[in-house]
Amino acid sequence: MKRKRIISIMVFFFCLMAAIGITGVSKTTPSFINEVRNSIDRIKPFKVNFTQQVFDEDQLEIEESGEIVFIDRKTLKWTYLDPDYKVFLLIGDDYKFYDQDNEQLTIGRVTEKNRQWLWQLLFSQEMVDYIKTDNRSRKVYIKNETDNLDIEIEINSEYLPVKAIQKDPSGVIIVYHFKDYKKRITITDEMFTLEVPEGVDVVRE
Repeated sequence: MKRKRIISIMVFFFCLMAAIGITGVSKTTPSFINEVRNSIDRIKPFKVNFTQQVFDEDQLEIEESGEIVFIDRKTLKWTYLDPDYKVFLLIGDDYKFYDQDNEQLTIGRVTEKNRQWLWQLLFSQEMVDYIKTDNRSRKVYIKNETDNLDIEIEINSEYLPVKAIQKDPSGVIIVYHFKDYKKRITITDEMFTLEVPEGVDVVRE
């Protein structure tokens, strides 16, 4: 499996999760989606623990865990703590991804073109036709073959995401588990400062 491909899929999902915090309600948006969005708005800024599993051809290739700090759709920090230290930091339209094991820092920007399918997946008027909900199973499905979107999100009784399954056309499947939400946490400047050692390889995308 190509590592760069995995990182690309991961960055896509980071931005998808950020989209959960978008405000404003569309008249045609399913009420279940609005409940999810309102619940996220009520608890932010928040911290949540995660476990991520990457499958390729049904084989578990990677299992990692860590924590997410979420302020809003344009400010979040996704930190991998086990087995390796990695950080995805998003501030505004700029993101940084630091991989300690590979001594690499990737710096990029979310463009206007990307924002249409990264930021607005769950809540934009344009994406409504691609969203389906199952209130009984408490699941949200987002599928758009044109943009290679195939995502299933499981919602708990508090209308918070607890599991997400993202399928990629390459055959890679990423499964995320979220638990132990810490609501309305205090944010400090240090929490969103990314310090990396001198001499790391910097890649600009």
